[in-house]
Amino acid sequence: MTKIPKKEMQNAPIGELLKSYAAAAAAHGEATEKGDYRVGNKQHDIIVATYREIRARGLEAQRSLFGLLDHPNEAVRLVAAAHALEFAPEEGATVLELLAKGTSIHGFSARITLEEWKKGSLKFP
Repeated sequence: MTKIPKKEMQNAPIGELLKSYAAAAAAHGEATEKGDYRVGNKQHDIIVATYREIRARGLEAQRSLFGLLDHPNEAVRLVAAAHALEFAPEEGATVLELLAKGTSIHGFSARITLEEWKKGSLKFP
């Protein structure tokens, strides 16, 4: 896993942030599948911290998440698509709708994410 220490995050290149984000999203997805909430919560914290840094760099940095919308790992696509709803709702929703057709836990999460977003109750970290 590629975790960037918080104090180094502001100076990290966007490519390193994306690696950390994707690694944490994949690990979070695996933990979710196993029901390991401790690991899942740690990975969630990394995802949130990394996304906050990406967002702080502006729209162009946020758009760098588009490269993860077709990632081979379903959990990475899920997290990137959910965050994309904030700055590129059409792109994010398209990926979530595809994931929502699946029967995995990630498909279920995609369905719930879309429902909450459509209700206006989805909050971004």
